[in-house]
Amino acid sequence: MRLAELFEHDPSHPLLFNSGTFLLFFTGFVALYAVLVKSPRARLAWLLAFSLFYYYRSNGLFMLTLVALAAIDWAIGLAIHAEERPGRRKALLTTSIVSNLTALGYFKYTNFFLGTAASVAGRSFEPIDIFLPLGISFHVFQSLSYLVDVYRRRYAPTRSLFEYTLFLSFFPQIVAGPIVRAPEFFSQIHPLREPSHDDIAAGLYRVIQGLVKKALIADYVGLYADVVFATPSTYTGPETLLAIYAYAIQIYFDFSGYSDMALGMARTLGMQIPENFDSPYRATSVTEFWRRWHISLSSWLREYLYVSLGGNRRGKARQMVNLMVTMLLGGLWHGASWTFVVWGGLHGAALAVEKLLGIDDRRSRAGKIVGWVLTIHFVAALWVFFRAQSFEGARAVFEQLGSGWQVEPIGALLRARRWLVAVIGLAFVGSIVPRDWPDRLQSSFEPLPPVIKAVVFVAVIQLVVQSAGAEVQPFIYFQF
Repeated sequence: MRLAELFEHDPSHPLLFNSGTFLLFFTGFVALYAVLVKSPRARLAWLLAFSLFYYYRSNGLFMLTLVALAAIDWAIGLAIHAEERPGRRKALLTTSIVSNLTALGYFKYTNFFLGTAASVAGRSFEPIDIFLPLGISFHVFQSLSYLVDVYRRRYAPTRSLFEYTLFLSFFPQIVAGPIVRAPEFFSQIHPLREPSHDDIAAGLYRVIQGLVKKALIADYVGLYADVVFATPSTYTGPETLLAIYAYAIQIYFDFSGYSDMALGMARTLGMQIPENFDSPYRATSVTEFWRRWHISLSSWLREYLYVSLGGNRRGKARQMVNLMVTMLLGGLWHGASWTFVVWGGLHGAALAVEKLLGIDDRRSRAGKIVGWVLTIHFVAALWVFFRAQSFEGARAVFEQLGSGWQVEPIGALLRARRWLVAVIGLAFVGSIVPRDWPDRLQSSFEPLPPVIKAVVFVAVIQLVVQSAGAEVQPFIYFQF
C-alpha cells in the first residue's frame, strides 16, 4: 500500500476504531496532542483537524456536508438567542429542524419513501445510488438538541464556529454516539484540562475493553448469526434459537464495545462523554431495558420527542399514543426499513402495556426474576426484526423455531458448537453481573506501571489481529 493511500477516502474501507490503521493514526494524534500541552488553543485546533480528517476518511467529501450543517446551525443558534419575538424565534427553530431533517431524509430515507410509494402504487422501483454518510443520524440529533435547548433558554449558544464544529465532529463519538449535550462538551474545553495519569490509565482500559468486546466476542458470535440469518429455512429450531441468542450478544457487545472505545479515547484526552449502557440485559422490564440501553438516544427521544408530544401530562390514552409515536420514530431512526418500524412499534406497545399494568421496580424478587426472563426473551425475539433484511426473512426465522427439537439433534448441535455456546453463555453472564465487578477489574489495572499497561495494550491488539478475519468488521451501528 502506498503511504498516500492511508490518507485517502476509500468507501469500501472506512477508518474503523478496531483497525490497525486507526490505532496507528490515533497513536500519532495523541503524541502530538501531548506535545502541545502548553497551548490549549493549538490542542483544540489539532483535535478539530484530526476529527475532520477521521470523518473524511470515513465519508470523503461528505465531510463538507457536516461542516456546512455546523455553520448553518451555529448561525441559527445565535439568531435564536438574540431574537426576542416568539414568532421569529419559533420560525428560526423550525428552519433549523427542517434543514437538518431534510439532509437526513435525503441521504437516509429517499429510497425508503420512494420505494414505499412505488409499492403502494403497484409500480417497480429501482433504488437511487445515494451514499449514506456515516454518523449523520447522530450528529443531526446532537445538533437539534443544541438548538432546542438554546430556544428553551437553557443555555447561551457558543459564539465560536470553530468550537461548534468541534462539538459536532468530535471523533470518538461522531459516528455512533453517544449523543453528547452541549453543556457537557463545552464545559470541558473551557478550560481544556490536562489529562492525568488516572485519565490515561482509565481511558486505555476502556479502549482495551472495547476491543475485546468487539473483536473477540461480537465478531466471533456474529459469524454464526450471519450464516443462519442468511438462509434461515435450512436450519433447525435449536440452531435458529442459538442464532437469535448469538445476535443478541453480538449487537450488545458490538455497540457497547464501540462506546467503550469512544469513552476511553475521550478520557485519554482528559475529556469525559456520558456512559451509553448500563447492563441492559439485567432489565426486569422493557421500560427498564430502555433506561439501560443506548442511554443517550433513549434520553434524547424521551426529552425532545416524547415530552414535546405531551408525555404523560394529557391522560393515559394520550400517553399511550405518545409512547407509540416516539418508539415508531425511534425504530425508523435506526434504519430505512419497515422492519425497523415494526421493531420500534412492538417496543412501544410493550412500554404502553407496562404503563397500563403499573409494572415498576417495586415487585417481589420472584416477580423480578419472571420479569427478567420475559424481558430478555422479548428483547432477543425483537432483535430478529432488527437483524433480518425483510419481513420474509424474519418470518422464516420464527417459523424455523418450531422444528427439530429432538434430543439427538440438540446434542449434536451442542457438541459441534460447544465453543460458541460457551462464549454466548459467558457473555450473557458477563452482561448481567453487577456493575461494580468490571469496575474492580479496572481498579486493579490502573495502578500498574506504564510499561505493563503498554504491554497489555499491545498484547490485546495482537490478539485482536490474530483473531480477526481477512476484513476488519465494521461496527453494527455505523449503518445508522
